[in-house]
Amino acid sequence: MADHAANPWDRLLARLDSAQARHGVIGYPYAVLKKYGDDQGGRQAALLTYYAFLSLFPLLLLVVYALQVVLANDPALRDRLVSAVVPPDLQDTVTSATATLPSSGLPLVVGVVGLVLSGLGIVGAAYETLNSLAGVPFRSRYGFLPRTLRTLAALVLVVVGVAGVGAMTAVVGAVPTVPALSRVLLFVGGVVLTALVIWGLVSLLVPVRTHLAGLWPGLLGAAVAVSVLLTFGAALLPGFVARSGPVYGSFATIVGLFALLALVFQAVVIAGEAAVVHRRGLWPRALDASRPTDADRRALTALARQQERVETQRVRSSFD
Repeated sequence: MADHAANPWDRLLARLDSAQARHGVIGYPYAVLKKYGDDQGGRQAALLTYYAFLSLFPLLLLVVYALQVVLANDPALRDRLVSAVVPPDLQDTVTSATATLPSSGLPLVVGVVGLVLSGLGIVGAAYETLNSLAGVPFRSRYGFLPRTLRTLAALVLVVVGVAGVGAMTAVVGAVPTVPALSRVLLFVGGVVLTALVIWGLVSLLVPVRTHLAGLWPGLLGAAVAVSVLLTFGAALLPGFVARSGPVYGSFATIVGLFALLALVFQAVVIAGEAAVVHRRGLWPRALDASRPTDADRRALTALARQQERVETQRVRSSFD
């Protein structure tokens, strides 16, 4: 004990640990980062980025096709919504691909089913990530049929949300008002709609019922981060592609989209971790792993319990 007390590094670590435990402004962000590391948050964000990139084109095709069907008698409004939803660099490709879809019959059904299955990649990744962040044991997650139905409903929700953002852009742009006010209204509306979509995804995909009061900090943080990144990212992406063209060539657009999606999903995962830490009171966490706090014990126990695979299995953890 004397050697331990005489160690300057241990004394410094103990002081820092005590300070961050007393002050939530330090302890809470540290707890969020700690849980981010426990859950391999970087890997979760990378998987979301990968599947989002693969699902992006099918999702845009589904949105554009749905707009063409619903607004067949109003081509002007349809074109405004498509311009608001599809990134400028992809508009020609998406509209050309949509035009090649069969117009009716079995070929149309097969084409739409193929797009739906391709678009399910990001929803499936979101299912795994949300349940992992929430610490839901595998035995408590949805079975094959309920999971399939819920992921399909979540895909519809995403498509409706994307179309809603386009509709909001078209409506705000048509209102004669101050341009700055229009941008503020559009941003606030995008934040609200994004928060509602994320809330819907959590309700559909996570078998743990939580009131909105326990989720709103994470929902708001994720919605603001997504709206900021998409707003500024969409504006900066053409410039990035133009400047990176000599280096990346035809891959410049792909690299830019990947970078933007990676930032978006890193923000979403961190916001999700912040929501769980806030709702379950998983702070303060210890700087010295050899002296875990009560929050450490509860967080690591929940992490171990995720590995319960069958209904009769129970995983318990103990700390010496």
